[in-house]
Amino acid sequence: MATKAKTEPASKSAPAPAQPAPSPLALAFGKAVKLVDSGKHAEAAAALEALMKDAEAANDWTMKRRAQVYLSFTDAKLHPAKAAVADPVTEIQACLNRNETEEALKLSEKAIKSHPGMGSLHYLRAVAFAQVENVEGAAESLKKAVELDGDFVYQWHMEPDFNSIRKSPLFAFTEGR
Repeated sequence: MATKAKTEPASKSAPAPAQPAPSPLALAFGKAVKLVDSGKHAEAAAALEALMKDAEAANDWTMKRRAQVYLSFTDAKLHPAKAAVADPVTEIQACLNRNETEEALKLSEKAIKSHPGMGSLHYLRAVAFAQVENVEGAAESLKKAVELDGDFVYQWHMEPDFNSIRKSPLFAFTEGR
């Protein structure tokens, strides 16, 4: 005869141990992260700086490093790097490449006032005038550019923007150069 094995009643498991309360540093870190997430970067930076001091005093280097990471993020938000301002030659060339002739002319006039001896600015103004087929303006600007730097005559010969006005007698000064 088979006997049924008696099963022992399941022992009641002990309740899970209570989670330890978060440390004051962890609570401060949580509050600082909430400030960062809500876009309150100035408040977050102040909280993170205080947290770093407290973490260092408690020898909690992990918490200090976490705070540093978040602080560098908030600093970047508070003090974004200023976009590098392009030099006038680059700005004018970009305008000419986009066929923004009026803007190129404005920029070149302004730049020439600041740097009248810079041949490249006069040359770029000549290109801008050529784009709108202003023969007189192009010739006058090119002449000044060539006076400042004779090599611009070679560039003029290769520049397609001058093709429509190149045969004008106003460009006679470029012959034989």
